[in-house]
Amino acid sequence: MPSGTKKRGNPRNRPTTSRYKADLQAKTDKKSESEETPEKTDGPTIYPMIFAGPMRRLYAFTIDLGLIMMIIYTVAPVANGNIFSEEAVAPDLIFFFGYFIIPTILWGRTPGKWVAGIVVVDSDGRTPGPAAIPREMIGKLVSFLAAGVGIFWLIFDPKRQGWHDKIANTYVVDNPYSGGPQFMKDFFKIGERKQEGKPDPGEDDADDSEAESSAPDDEKSS
Repeated sequence: MPSGTKKRGNPRNRPTTSRYKADLQAKTDKKSESEETPEKTDGPTIYPMIFAGPMRRLYAFTIDLGLIMMIIYTVAPVANGNIFSEEAVAPDLIFFFGYFIIPTILWGRTPGKWVAGIVVVDSDGRTPGPAAIPREMIGKLVSFLAAGVGIFWLIFDPKRQGWHDKIANTYVVDNPYSGGPQFMKDFFKIGERKQEGKPDPGEDDADDSEAESSAPDDEKSS
């Protein structure tokens, strides 16, 4: 063999460290994603107090508004003025009561909030129940009548509460169990804030495991 030529290595014997690292990183990412979503217990659901930002709440409101407009433009032409008209005030109120208040009482969310991955809770992280009635009927009326100041208040509030939330002592938080599109929820996760003084349950376990891994070998053996 001439001295100037180099022996070519077998491509099958080339190191695949980078490939293994990529696979390991992908598995780690999947594991972290699964750990972020807590398991749902059999009892009443307690949601983590991660206050939803204004963008996600606007996203939810836009979806609700779009669904309502679709219902109105679909039903009004065939309802003969029995609903969604100036003479049908009572049926209109019943419709809006059923769309906003009843789902918030039972599940803490409207269809728009379900898609956006947020939920209304009380101070304990549970669905508000009857507290949704003053929130939706009195609190939102006051917030809108004040030139919308009560709604925009949540942008600057440390717990992302509007006036209607403060009146009913409710919060709008992240819903890790929601079935809405994940990529849209991630896109609008701007301005979220965690409740101070209440770390996530997994943080203590992570700190303990990190401290154990960093301990000297002689301590581990003892």
